Amino acid sequence: MTTNPKPNKALKVKEESGENAPVLSDDELVSMSVRELNQHLRGLTKEEVIRLKQRRRTLKNRGYAASCRIKRVTQKEELERQRVELQQEVEKLARENSSMKLELDALRSKYEALQTFARTVARGPITPTKVATTSVITIVKSAEISSSSVPFSAAS
Repeated sequence: MTTNPKPNKALKVKEESGENAPVLSDDELVSMSVRELNQHLRGLTKEEVIRLKQRRRTLKNRGYAASCRIKRVTQKEELERQRVELQQEVEKLARENSSMKLELDALRSKYEALQTFARTVARGPITPTKVATTSVITIVKSAEISSSSVPFSAAS
């Protein structure tokens, strides 16, 4: 008897006259230990031993390759998830940065207005005019409104 020329899922082992060699499936061939394999190989021809060992090596390599592919895909998915999270964090920080810049510009404007007012007061006696009073009231009111978000007060 000879083996089937087309390889299929169940590997058929050539039987010698009077010998009952077991048929090994691919799963059995891959999962058995070296000691078990050697026991199965006893009594087979050198050609059959080489063919079975080569088949086992091919099947094991196929399993290793599949495992590696799964691991690579899993790592790629994890890295993609981390990239999306980091991208969202960068966008959030950019929005916060923009908001802080606006707040800083508003505080800078108030500071410059207070400095200008302080210079006018320091130059000479205060003569109550409607324009000066209005600008002081505006500065004081705007400082009171934003004092909850500002770490220092305009009254000091």
